[in-house]
Amino acid sequence: MEYMLILMFALAVSADGFMVGIAYGIKKIKIPFLSLILISCASSLAVTVSMICGKGLATFLKPSWASGLGAVMLIIIGFYFLLQALKEKITQLEASDSAILTINLEFLGIIVQILKKPSSADMDCSGEINLREAFFLGLALAVDALGAGIGAAMTGLNILFTALSVGMLKFILVNSGIHLGAVIKSKYIEGISSLLPGIILITIGIIEIL
Repeated sequence: MEYMLILMFALAVSADGFMVGIAYGIKKIKIPFLSLILISCASSLAVTVSMICGKGLATFLKPSWASGLGAVMLIIIGFYFLLQALKEKITQLEASDSAILTINLEFLGIIVQILKKPSSADMDCSGEINLREAFFLGLALAVDALGAGIGAAMTGLNILFTALSVGMLKFILVNSGIHLGAVIKSKYIEGISSLLPGIILITIGIIEIL
């Protein structure tokens, strides 16, 4: 059961990579092998750090309380992901393609812009994501994993296997999304994919509570 939950969790925090891959496939933007590895490692590292923090917090609580609190956190984060996905769809209908938020700090501004428009990671418009661009894209795709990792660790999921699963699934999903986006330009697929992370995290939380 634990391994199934770990794979479900990894799928939830890696699904954004699938959506990004579709967006890149549609725009014919390539991600070389080394760039894909860097993006995957960034997500694995984010999950590892957040889960270590979660394990640390769990030491101050009774095991049953820690597991319950972790499950509740996953459910809350799952609902947050769903709301964000719905908000993004509403924003796309109401707003133009211009940036909604401007941040003066260049580093954070790049991350926010990538989160809002994945194709902006191709900063030099070369049609290919180099290692520097992959670094920023990896950070952007790792953001969702931070909070979810804390909750997952408190429910007792294995840190090493979870981090490895996230990295591998991120690699597979980004690559699959690129190939799919190149042949199927369907907004329906992107819409379904954007709802999956929230639904999966809520499901994991409910399973842990039961």
